[in-house]
Amino acid sequence: MTRITPVISVVTVVYNGAAAIEKTIQSVLNQTYEHVEYIVIDGNSKDGTQDIIKKYEDRITFWSSEPDKGIYDAMNKGISKCTGLFTIFVNCGDYLYSASTLASIVETYNSELQQYDMVYGRAKIIKEDGSLFDLTFPHSHEEMWRGPCFRHGALLARTIILQNEQFEVSKELKIAADFDFIYKCYKKGCSFVSIDIVVMAFLEEGVSDNPYRHLKDSIYILKKYKDWNLKTRKYYTYKYSRVVLSKSPVQKIYHGIRLFLQEYLANYWINKIPFYFIRHAYYKKINGIRIGKGSSIHLNCFITGNNIEIAENSVINRRCFLDGRGRLFIGNKVSISPEVHLITGDHDYNSPGFLFRSKDIIVEDYVWIGSRATILPGVKLGTGAVICAGAIVTKDVEPFAVVAGIPAVKIKERNRDLNYNPSWFAYFD
Repeated sequence: MTRITPVISVVTVVYNGAAAIEKTIQSVLNQTYEHVEYIVIDGNSKDGTQDIIKKYEDRITFWSSEPDKGIYDAMNKGISKCTGLFTIFVNCGDYLYSASTLASIVETYNSELQQYDMVYGRAKIIKEDGSLFDLTFPHSHEEMWRGPCFRHGALLARTIILQNEQFEVSKELKIAADFDFIYKCYKKGCSFVSIDIVVMAFLEEGVSDNPYRHLKDSIYILKKYKDWNLKTRKYYTYKYSRVVLSKSPVQKIYHGIRLFLQEYLANYWINKIPFYFIRHAYYKKINGIRIGKGSSIHLNCFITGNNIEIAENSVINRRCFLDGRGRLFIGNKVSISPEVHLITGDHDYNSPGFLFRSKDIIVEDYVWIGSRATILPGVKLGTGAVICAGAIVTKDVEPFAVVAGIPAVKIKERNRDLNYNPSWFAYFD
């Protein structure tokens, strides 16, 4: 497959966004990937937004400021100026997750994704206190009728498709013209693919975060494309009931019960039951943990959060701490010894409010983590890596490296010819 360095078009639309626009602009201009064109469409702001844009206009490919008919009209104006192979929207208040985001996407695209029309990644939510949490969806693009399965700002779409289809600007679609565009492309047979890259972060409260309006627009879209049937009616009736309950005192009771089941009961009762099939069934159903075939979580492990995935034939020994507040992924044939801590969340000690933040931990295949080792937020353990007992790992470990100490440093290499299965299920464990 021929490697390419495509131009990526980035579009930002803004109206009276002086408080947030500069961080958005900087997240685009600070990208390490060089082949980027940047387009900013302002809706004739009156709060000083234009002055901030002018500070960076020598690095912006095109920008304009004029009245528009709303956010989707502004997005269409931006699309008309794009010349890149793909286009991504990073609207005011959102930002690209890291300086290497676009470079990572292009690298992944070159290795395996060149045939796809729509490439989407993951997103994080910016809470009011500044902390970050993973945004998750319960379905994939193969079940698009259930609603969006990714944040629109985490999507790179082929520019030619955007220019041909554009966003509908109408009174019927107040906040979901982006999903209308995505669903239209889905129905026309455009190819979608998910990538395991955090693409963007966005403010928790935004123009489109209205659950009632989302439901109304989604139903309108399904009817528009003739997908309003018994199955979809049943599903959206259920979703509507959940939204209604979320605004009532019943939801507070439900949340309290759920917290009791996931945090207290799971960690002080269920984790002591000496039968795997009971513990695993509970963790899957109540805690929402994904546990692959042949993998085992032994007695007395403490689990918090539910963003945890364990692939096949891996073993988590007794008294380990699994932190699913950020994303915790454990690959195939991983051996985790007793009392290991995998911590995805911490606090910003420089923050006046001691802000909580989370970062992913990725443990690749054939990793062995020794007893009482600690893996800190944001660490990736490469295939076949060995973490010696008692080590504290603060940064990524390369494949097949053996690391030890506080902080952990590389001391030797491991044999690369690995072919074993550490999975085991002890009686009454």
